[in-house]
Amino acid sequence: MRYGSLILTLFLISILAFLDSCKKQANTFHQKPVADSSHFSITNASPAISNLQFYLNSQLFPLPDSPISYGKTVYASYIRNATTYFPDTALLPYINIPSGYQQIAFGSYGSRDLFSVLNNKFEVDNSYSFFVTDTIHHGQITTVLLEDHIATTDSNSCQIRFLNLSPDAPSLDVWAYPNAGYDAYKIFSNCAYVPNDYNSFINAESFSVIPAGPYYFEATVSGTSQLVLGGLLVIPPNNVVTIYSKGYISGKGHNAIDVGVIEYKP
Repeated sequence: MRYGSLILTLFLISILAFLDSCKKQANTFHQKPVADSSHFSITNASPAISNLQFYLNSQLFPLPDSPISYGKTVYASYIRNATTYFPDTALLPYINIPSGYQQIAFGSYGSRDLFSVLNNKFEVDNSYSFFVTDTIHHGQITTVLLEDHIATTDSNSCQIRFLNLSPDAPSLDVWAYPNAGYDAYKIFSNCAYVPNDYNSFINAESFSVIPAGPYYFEATVSGTSQLVLGGLLVIPPNNVVTIYSKGYISGKGHNAIDVGVIEYKP
């Protein structure tokens, strides 16, 4: 199944550009921990929306480099072990919001009109990921809110998940080639478009544990060897990684199917 060197080259370029932009974005924002807070991640996976803004309880919530462009995840930097002699800074794809029942909403830069409103109860210290995935239909954009179940791993392992966020993509299988070699195993099966498939939604809330190291990943149409996406990714130990598809199978240029990566060390 290993073919399509042009796709691989384009994939690697997009991944490097994505990670570089995330690092630049993360370094601009420092957030202090909030008592009784929940951790909330925001990713714009819709090519039709390039100026996303976040509202909490009808109030504009300040974010780094807002508005959020297509393919971006909001990162924040946190000071850990602040009361010790050796504090360190962690870059995480989460902001803190108050726990309990909260209204989250999204709109476009320069407009007070909100095109996505969701009321949800957020548990203390739990982590949630919110993805904007599609264009506006009947005044609402298509979104998905996941409660992230993140475990702890040993020093040689990492956690990974794959989300199919491409509205017109078929169900996908994901294959992993350890050490970028030629022996693969199927790591995820039948990953349908998450907002429309309950099983894919439930599976998307958890991470799989795999050995750390370099991998070549391929996403194929489920049950076939038809390649949809593929590329190389080096995963360090103890990292948590979300790989997601974005864009459209039928799209071209800016709207074409592509991949995004959210990666951090807890």
